[in-house]
Amino acid sequence: MAARVSATARAGAPASAPGRTRTLAVALAVALVTFLVFRGALGHSFVDWDDMQYVVENPVVLAKSPLGCLRAVVETQYHPLTLLSLAMNVSTPLSPRPFIATSLVLHVADTLLVLWFVFLISGRRLGVAAAVALLFGIHPLHVESVAWVSGRKDVLYTLFFLLGAIDYWRYLETGERVRLWTSLAACVLACLAKPMAMVFPAAMVLLDLWCRRAPFTRAALIEKLPFLVVAGITAFVAWRVQNGGDLGGLLWRLHPAPAAAGIRPDLTPLDRVTLPLYGPAMTAWRMVVPLGLCAYYPFPSPNEPRTFAFLVAPVVVLAMVALAVWDLRRSRALTFGFGWFLAHLAPTLPFVLLGGFIMADRYSYLSSVGLLFAAAMAVDSWLKGMSAPRRAVWVPVLACAGAAFALWLFVLARTQVEVWRDSETLWSRALAVHPRLAPAYVYRGKQRALAGRNDAALVDFRSALALGLESADVYQGLGALYGSRGALDSALVWLDHAVALAPDRPGVLYNRAITRLALGRAGEAVADLDRALALAPSSAELHAARGQARLALGDSTGAAEDFRRAQDQGRKIGMPPPPAPGAGRPERKE
Repeated sequence: MAARVSATARAGAPASAPGRTRTLAVALAVALVTFLVFRGALGHSFVDWDDMQYVVENPVVLAKSPLGCLRAVVETQYHPLTLLSLAMNVSTPLSPRPFIATSLVLHVADTLLVLWFVFLISGRRLGVAAAVALLFGIHPLHVESVAWVSGRKDVLYTLFFLLGAIDYWRYLETGERVRLWTSLAACVLACLAKPMAMVFPAAMVLLDLWCRRAPFTRAALIEKLPFLVVAGITAFVAWRVQNGGDLGGLLWRLHPAPAAAGIRPDLTPLDRVTLPLYGPAMTAWRMVVPLGLCAYYPFPSPNEPRTFAFLVAPVVVLAMVALAVWDLRRSRALTFGFGWFLAHLAPTLPFVLLGGFIMADRYSYLSSVGLLFAAAMAVDSWLKGMSAPRRAVWVPVLACAGAAFALWLFVLARTQVEVWRDSETLWSRALAVHPRLAPAYVYRGKQRALAGRNDAALVDFRSALALGLESADVYQGLGALYGSRGALDSALVWLDHAVALAPDRPGVLYNRAITRLALGRAGEAVADLDRALALAPSSAELHAARGQARLALGDSTGAAEDFRRAQDQGRKIGMPPPPAPGAGRPERKE
């Protein structure tokens, strides 16, 4: 049984805890301010950044299939609880508003849980808890997790992770075994919502250290064993899924397995150390100065000079580790805070897979609690070490500075919420920050084509090609645009290039089939659609297109069968929209 810990005695809290009315008033105020920051997101659209895969074109979510959600692998991720929660928001007609509203409610709940968690572990310091919760709730870095429909996994896993951490702390305080088991249940749910929750045992060790309980005694390790098993299973499943596995057919991949990936061969030994540590260092910096935020932070190109930020990143991270170790014999606030921050970012460090993007705002969501806690406790400790006259001077000064900082974050977060309004604003912002970001031109080009702004879309796709992005996405986009202009022969040339690069992508095959059909080459169109349907047999749109091609060949029986299947599939899954011109997304990892 755990040694009972008095949080009040441990943290040196004031003799009198704040009253319930005051605590509830603070909680209500924090929740209201948090809601006001994000309420503008309720009118946003789905964006072409995983929302298609997670919701708009996801058959198991659209069908609200519990079994399908439990088995489905989206891209390279397995998080069934997240899919189940998304399925609950599906409406007819499909609208993003219920999804965003639910994520906003979850974020407010997470913020209140941060308030309660910090209140408990800080020794019932309401001021410390309020500061941490308020900054967590309104920070611009957290907009991505809330305003983005596909960010549901962050707000959902954080809910269960915090519930589990609170119950474990209560177990340390009271020794009640039931708290340990409810903490384990919350850990399991968190891992099912997002595999990053596999770091829960590390959070338990940090809580042990914070309350000055030895975390590696035989008894402490035994009680952590079930949590380690859950974390190990989660890590194994995530690793297998990332590498294209389906656990012997137990899981259902909604998209083709990814190509094998590893360390980029063009990296120097210095790059292999500095680039993975850039994310944690920049996340810590942007907790203080949240400027230059966007949806996609690319790795620097091999010939691009490394900036000061890349070179200093390992120093920043090593300094955090050194301070955490140094503080073990002192207050342990830095030990807990920096440990929490780095532990939650550890699964995102690209030491093995170096491609795609180098960091993401969403990685700061739960990890930021550690930095905020360390900062708030440091200020609180500094004030308590002062004489009463000095404290009387510094308290209002710090209160004004804190209020100004919070107001600045409030304004920045409201602005960042608008970045996620739709796909074009999202990718225009990314290009404003990274003008040579080729994938962003592809995403924006697709949206402009869908809006009928073909000339602007063509400029975007040509810009991506000029930047060296010779991908199926670029070629497919160019093919669709030339086809819309009636230049079918040119369109077919581009689409042939796209199929050569992505022969197993149904959307690419669909677009080439439609072009071939328009050129009177119905037999070739049927061949393309046969291949596409072998990859996506439940697609109503593919069956309908093959029906048209078979009808052109005079195969009325086959055409009728395809049209019937298209109708059946449409009734089953609510007929998701057909593959968009230029559909297909650059390969990336979570």
